Amino acid sequence: MKFIERLFGKKQEIEEPRSVVFDFEKLPGTVKNEIKGQEDMLRPVVKDKYEAIRQALRELEKLKKELLAAEPIEGASKRGEKLGDSNRDNVANNLKLIDDKLKVPGNTSPSNASEFYTDAKSTLKNVLDNTRKSLLYIKALYPREHQKINQGLADLEDSLDELYSSIMEGNGRVSELQKIAGEIDTIERVNREIEQSTKKIVDLDTKHESAKSKLSGYDSKLAELENSSEFERAKQLETEIRLLDTKIVDAVSEARRLFTPLSKAISRMEKQDENERCVLSPENRKTLKTINEDPASAIEYDLSPFLSELTGRIESGELGLKDQMCDKALKQIQVLEDSKTISSLVGQRKKYLSDREAFIQELNGLSIYQEKEDIEREIENHHSLSRSANSDIESERKHLDGLKEELEMTKSVLISDMRHVFGTDTEIRYQTLPQFK
Repeated sequence: MKFIERLFGKKQEIEEPRSVVFDFEKLPGTVKNEIKGQEDMLRPVVKDKYEAIRQALRELEKLKKELLAAEPIEGASKRGEKLGDSNRDNVANNLKLIDDKLKVPGNTSPSNASEFYTDAKSTLKNVLDNTRKSLLYIKALYPREHQKINQGLADLEDSLDELYSSIMEGNGRVSELQKIAGEIDTIERVNREIEQSTKKIVDLDTKHESAKSKLSGYDSKLAELENSSEFERAKQLETEIRLLDTKIVDAVSEARRLFTPLSKAISRMEKQDENERCVLSPENRKTLKTINEDPASAIEYDLSPFLSELTGRIESGELGLKDQMCDKALKQIQVLEDSKTISSLVGQRKKYLSDREAFIQELNGLSIYQEKEDIEREIENHHSLSRSANSDIESERKHLDGLKEELEMTKSVLISDMRHVFGTDTEIRYQTLPQFK
């Protein structure tokens, strides 16, 4: 409460307790000044205790020299003197080790003093553990020096303990204030991150709404395009092309059926040609191949030479067909020789192909499908942008919720620590942050 009294003056006994309110924005400076004040109060104390420790070290150095120069008591045995000399050297070496390792800091910082105390106590303990046995040996030969060294070590330890006890409370307060300073830093950092996260959500929401707005525009464009006369014409052309494809397939099937009754005869003629039993002319071999592979194209050419040879081979019995098969084949040859029937089928197929080609060219000349493809690509792009922005918003909101939770937890810890240091009536006033919708 002394710090509060320095800020507001001592309370009169008749006054009611009142809360002490700190503005958060000013709190970092207040805590920093209080830490400095605490350290400034402790520095003179540290300085005095350091001087006492230096004096104790100087005294041990003097006692070390006295030990090395001392003579053993009268009546000591040679063996005892020998053991005493070796242990005296060990004691002297360990006293030198204390002097070497216990370097008193020039800086009187209380935190440095605390670290020095911890290191010095550890060093002193190790030296005493290593020297205890040797001290027992020299006690018998150098009792006076032994007593002085024991007292010197005790004085050094007492000086170290006095240093610790004199700064312990103040250092504890400094540590608490430093913890508060860290909590203030955390709150400031989290506040900045909350502001950044909130702004990011606003930006993402703007991006999301923009994508939705543009998506709606492209949906309207697509609907307008699909209701246009050009699009209707394109659909009609596609329908016509599909119908013609069906008719062309039917025409090809019809052409193939014209040769079906001749299939066995043609097959045997082909085998005899391959076996060179009855070789076909190049023209007739080409016609046979076309009949097998593309009968619709075959009927567009003059089949008379091929049909004439086929008729002769059937009638001569060279193809080995039964009478019924021969009659059927010869009748079908007559059908194929009827130019009127063949011409009708050929003309019909050519018209289908010609009409189909015309429709395809007209369809290819329309840009409506490319426009539709472009619009659909934009629709998909803006769907993707909208989904991505919405996902990012959800993720950022979760992050923001986590930050707010961290902020409230840190504020709770901070007020608890502040009340522990400055009093239970302490309060903190926070500035209201700008809100984003």
